[in-house]
Amino acid sequence: MSTEPNPFMQEGQAKSEFMRTATDLRGFFSRADSPQVLVAFDAVTEAALRFGACELRMRRAERLEALGLADSEVKHLKSTALGSNERGLAALEVIRPYLDELAASKSTREELALWQKSSRDLRVDWLEQVSEANVTAENARHLVRIMDECCDAVDKSGSAGLAKHLSATFAELEKQRRSPNRGTQEASFPWWKIVLAAAVLGIWVGVIYDLITNGAPWWNLYLVSLFMCIMMLVIALGC
Repeated sequence: MSTEPNPFMQEGQAKSEFMRTATDLRGFFSRADSPQVLVAFDAVTEAALRFGACELRMRRAERLEALGLADSEVKHLKSTALGSNERGLAALEVIRPYLDELAASKSTREELALWQKSSRDLRVDWLEQVSEANVTAENARHLVRIMDECCDAVDKSGSAGLAKHLSATFAELEKQRRSPNRGTQEASFPWWKIVLAAAVLGIWVGVIYDLITNGAPWWNLYLVSLFMCIMMLVIALGC
């Protein structure tokens, strides 16, 4: 009897772990003032699941193909994988109303001052979180960079700056997922995951921005949950 794990069981386990964390995090997003934040989070979750399913199946297909095994299964796996990728791309379209809402927001000087006062501390706390993560040095640098880029955008023009940053991030994610290798062959880590992590981080920073500018208590708990969300994407998805 073969002891090789069933690829579809592995896919199911990865999805289950992903969804458990996503469900926990969804509660934080549901507290945001705008319902579009929750819609955007759900859309990103859906896209991540679809992209992850695509890569798990494509990886199995490529192994079989390299070994000259199960030609019919290879065709089926590739077909269903690409179908999942297209459904993930379709999910990203749902995020547009949230980006439009952000772009239309006008941040006051007082709000920007409150944000800028906390922005440095947010980056320092994030740096500490990343330093404790079991990831490669290269990926740690990526995680710090995406926070810095997001905070830089908000520092300049508040919600409108975040909207511009997120629009560019989602455009890059779509470009990567439509490329022949679907953004999987850059450096030592699938580049599409880094871009998707940047998108989730951007949405979460929007929630933190609202907390800060509305005078809410310190947002460290939200930062920790944000870090959990990013780790969910770069580790727990299983691909």
